[in-house]
Amino acid sequence: MKTIRALRQFSHYHAGSFDQYETRPVSDDVADALVGMKLAELVDVEQSAQVDGQGKAKEKVKK
Repeated sequence: MKTIRALRQFSHYHAGSFDQYETRPVSDDVADALVGMKLAELVDVEQSAQVDGQGKAKEKVKK
């Protein structure tokens, strides 16, 4: 399993519907396909688990 973050809203036959910036674990082959189509990016699980004082997950944007 790999964790991905959706870059925009989309629907995938096997993984379901994704909202923009939603983070979700998916199977390796689905993650590789979505990243290859530039619909998602891989995220570090420890990084996405960090929480700020307001209870929202911190996000680092890759540029």
